Amino acid sequence: MHTGHAENGGERMAKEALEKVRQAEEKAREITKEASQKARDIRREAEARADERYKEIMNMAANETEVLREKARLEGEQEAKPILENGKVKAEELSALDGKVLEDAVNIILERIVKADGNR
Repeated sequence: MHTGHAENGGERMAKEALEKVRQAEEKAREITKEASQKARDIRREAEARADERYKEIMNMAANETEVLREKARLEGEQEAKPILENGKVKAEELSALDGKVLEDAVNIILERIVKADGNR
């Protein structure tokens, strides 16, 4: 009977050991499952942050482009202003010159007519 009691005790210890191994395996599966879920969540969050940051960068780039475009337009207008003003002055000078040349031509023609009539 003594041996039966020892076997019974050994069997119980083996069952307890197997139960502890089973529990440890189950716990390991739970930890692995939680870690996998956490990794997926972290990845999704990182992708969402990256997407948001990308949108921010694109908006900043669009704003910067608009600022640079406006700056270039203003600089172009500033460069063009004196050129346009100079062209306007030259055009006015030419218009005035044309009038004066026309007046001189009329006077020359009148003088010739008067001289031609006086010589008859």
